[in-house]
Parts: sequence; C-alpha cells; structure tokens
Amino acid sequence: MRRKLPLILGFFAFFFYLLAFPRPALESARRGLLLWYRSVVPVLFPFMLLGNFALRTGLIYPLTAFLYRPLYLLFGCSQAGCFAVLSGFLCGFPVGAKITSDLADQNLISADEENFLLGFCNNLSPAFLLSYLASDQLNAPELGPIFLGTVLGAPFLYGFLSSFSFRNKPQQKNQKTAPSNLRFSFSMLDPCIMDAIQNTVRLGGYLVLFSIFDGCISHLLAAAFSPSHPAGLLMRALVEVTNGLHLLAASSFSWPVKFVSLSACASFGGFCTLAQTIGIAHMNRRKTFAYIKSRVCITLLSVLLCAAIFLW
Repeated sequence: MRRKLPLILGFFAFFFYLLAFPRPALESARRGLLLWYRSVVPVLFPFMLLGNFALRTGLIYPLTAFLYRPLYLLFGCSQAGCFAVLSGFLCGFPVGAKITSDLADQNLISADEENFLLGFCNNLSPAFLLSYLASDQLNAPELGPIFLGTVLGAPFLYGFLSSFSFRNKPQQKNQKTAPSNLRFSFSMLDPCIMDAIQNTVRLGGYLVLFSIFDGCISHLLAAAFSPSHPAGLLMRALVEVTNGLHLLAASSFSWPVKFVSLSACASFGGFCTLAQTIGIAHMNRRKTFAYIKSRVCITLLSVLLCAAIFLW
C-alpha cells in the first residue's frame, strides 16, 4: 500500500485540478491537440508510414547498403540496425525507438543490439532543430548547425563510446534474413497506414496528457515562483520538449545559460517524449531504466559539448 501511496495522491491531485480549474485544463488540452495536429501529424506520420513500409518490404537492406560499412565501423551494428541509426538521427522522437523495437520484434536484430540502439537512436530531427529551434524560436538560423552539433553530436558520441561494450558481447545471428524478390502491391500499404495512424493517435494522447500536466505545474509554481523564475522555467521545460524550448528561448537567461539549457532540454527530450518512447517501444522495467540512464548521459554530454564550444 505504501508503494502505491504516491500514485494514489498524484491521481487525486490531478483529478482535483481538473475539477477545480476546468478552464485552464481545457486550454491546456487544446494546446496539446493543436501541437499534435500542427507538428506531430504532418511531420511524424509520413516517417512512421515509410518506416513501416521499408520494414515490411525489406527495403531497409538496399537503403542501408552503402552506409553499412561506415556505421558498422563506428557502432558495430548490423545492416538492419543501420536503419534504426538513420531513423533515430533523421526522423525525430520517437520514430527511432519504434523502428528499433519493430526490428527486434521481427528478429532482424538481437535483443542485445536492440538495447544498445535504444540508448542513442532516438533524438530530435535535424529539421526540427533547424526550423523550430534556430529559426522560429531564436530567429537565428545561423545557429542551426551549432545546435546540430550539441544536440545530435551528444548521442552520436554516446553511441560510439557505448559500442565498445556492445562489441565485446557475443553477437547472436539474426533469425530472419532479407526478403527477396518482393513485389509492390497496394495491399501492403493498408497495414502500414493503420500502424502509423495508431501510433500517431497514441502520441496525440501523450501530448494532451502532458500539456494538462504542464498547466497543472504552472498553477502550482505560480504560488511559489514568479512566471519567469529560473527554477519554474526549468521544471516546465522538462515536461514537454516543444513548449520547453519555447519557454527557454523566450526567457531572460544570459546567452550562455540559455544556449546550454536549450541544448540540454533538446537532448533529453522531456518527460512527455520519455513516456512516449517507453510506451511505443514496449519497454519493461530493465529497458526503461537503461533508456533513462542513456538520456541522462546524453544530456550531460551535450552540456560538455556546449562548454567546449564556449571555451574554444
């Protein structure tokens, strides 16, 4: 009973917030729905659809043929695992984790490789960093390449460093091989579309839920801090990454503090993305702990890269 006490208290606190502050809760839910409709659906749905299609048709092998050798030298991953690396660095949260989980479910990668890839193949997309963060929020597109280095360079470095431990493990052979002579048919699209729709709608539910959490936290913090207090801003920034980056970019922090905070927030991804990833990749307790540890390490590496930039 004692172990469930925090969960029970949290449930009643959230329920009380919905009853006591219905208008702010409604506005928060609308904000989450708008964020899902404007950002998640047009950006992530196509990537999820293409990823499902590539997995079902075996296109992951010709698509990664020319990258297999350099990625194997860097990370020690299999050719199927190369597709997870590409997805994790190009498509944005949580597509990389979804692709990695699907590869393991189809026995295209081993369980050890799945755990290894989940540690660093799930990041904000370069397009998001260049357009939303650098151009929209900071009005400084010239900073885009620098954020690519601090935000995506950290998981790249983490993957390289953690690959030494992965390479030392005895590697299991994949149980399935690449399908041959697959012909395209429109019947293949139906399960790909349905799976992409299901996961996109699921992400919308997470966004609405954590948008309401953010509204609840802002009300609680308003009693203790001013709206621009650094502690309150950092706490809210950790809830959901898109709103968190907006809050930090509009803050009155000095430029070095703002730059480090933005890079750290983008590298960690926020608790909303954390919950999305754990749910969409069907992580058990051991995988969840390992994934959280990897995100913390990546965030610290991002801070170190920011410090190196300023020292340089």
